[in-house]
Amino acid sequence: MPQNIIPPDKMQNILYDIHVADGYISSISILDSSKKVAASYYKGIYKKFGIDSAKYAQSMTYYYKHPKDLDEMYKVIAKRLAKQQKAMEKADSIAKSKKVVPAVK
Repeated sequence: MPQNIIPPDKMQNILYDIHVADGYISSISILDSSKKVAASYYKGIYKKFGIDSAKYAQSMTYYYKHPKDLDEMYKVIAKRLAKQQKAMEKADSIAKSKKVVPAVK
């Protein structure tokens, strides 16, 4: 693997964070707002992992040319996203069950 490419374990974590951010961004109905939020989230993700958009794009180009590596990363990412979704559904279920119904007078 070329030295200027983000290693698979780190890239997997970056892609996970990007997909979580994309999920949130897709819930924003106002296009201009979603673009601003997206830019901010991506910058935060790049900063968190010590990369920039150019290194991310360069690495994605590499991984697109090496689909087996990308596929292996996405198998792990999909499991993590599914686990997170189950946890969120459980939390929502608990929150809904704790809603207090007002007493009828």
